[in-house]
Amino acid sequence: MKFTVKQIGISVLIILACLSLAIFLTVNSIWLFSINIPLLHLTTATGLEPHQLRRDYLQIIQYLQFPWIKSLHFYYFFSSQKGIQHFSDVRHLILFNNLVGLVLVPISGYVLTWLNKKSLTWLLITPIKVVITFSLMIIVMMLINFDQIFIYFHELLFRNNDWLFDPRTDPVINMLPDTFFLECFILFFVIFFGALAIIYWLGHRSLKKIAK
Repeated sequence: MKFTVKQIGISVLIILACLSLAIFLTVNSIWLFSINIPLLHLTTATGLEPHQLRRDYLQIIQYLQFPWIKSLHFYYFFSSQKGIQHFSDVRHLILFNNLVGLVLVPISGYVLTWLNKKSLTWLLITPIKVVITFSLMIIVMMLINFDQIFIYFHELLFRNNDWLFDPRTDPVINMLPDTFFLECFILFFVIFFGALAIIYWLGHRSLKKIAK
């Protein structure tokens, strides 16, 4: 089946919107951190109480999400200059994603509604299959060796080594173990696949309408 430039453009638009939305929802899933405080024994790892951990984690999320918060301040942790710089680098990526989502999600919602009304949502089925296949390959690699994928992920996104935290100079890393980040990746894919599954279902429904 041949795809036109317009069809490819629409597919990329909607998939990028789903990607951006999944990132936004994952970053803001403060509940995931809360349930991990007892599960990962974070009070033991940091010497802090649950409410203290939640307070400083909220400080991180607010700094990452709100452009008007210019600097990151912890209540119970100290940080090195390299640690603060890494949070700043992450913040730039998060704010960029928020901007992308702010633009693409409403547009994609409109386009998807239009496609659905015209029974053309089936055009997205093949692109979704390709994206899901590629994503599953990444998930398998993560399950085989998450630590190495985690390193590649940081080397791809960051041009420095500031992400290599030393617990002695940046003890905040003690409340952010690798297992927590693995769960964040899993949550991201669950949300991303969930959004694609809805669109995939709409696509099959549009095929049934055409067949009638």
